[in-house]
Amino acid sequence: MNTEAEYSYAEPAPSGPSLHLPFALLTSALALVMIGQTLGTLNQKSDLREGRTQLGENTQKLSEAFTKREPLVKQSQELKKKLNEMIMDILILAKTDEDAKTIVAKYNIQQNLPASGDGAAAPAPEK
Repeated sequence: MNTEAEYSYAEPAPSGPSLHLPFALLTSALALVMIGQTLGTLNQKSDLREGRTQLGENTQKLSEAFTKREPLVKQSQELKKKLNEMIMDILILAKTDEDAKTIVAKYNIQQNLPASGDGAAAPAPEK
């Protein structure tokens, strides 16, 4: 008589393909995608920090350029004012002086109507 049991507690050999390999591949692929996304986000973060520092530097340079050019702007405004006064004098002189009339005709100097600063609309033409 045989003392060994007729049955065994050991698991039988798998009869079909295992599902462990597809899940392992899927998990590995998902991990690679997540690592790629994380690295991309870190690169964007560093680029944004660099951009912020450049923006601060450029803002400072712009304010310095503005303050350096402010005297030139004032000078050009004064020059424009003097030129307008001179042109007005020539136009007034052109009413009586022939030389002034020649200058006005040669350079086609015309008097523009001043723009209304109060924003009032021009009166509508009558019907």
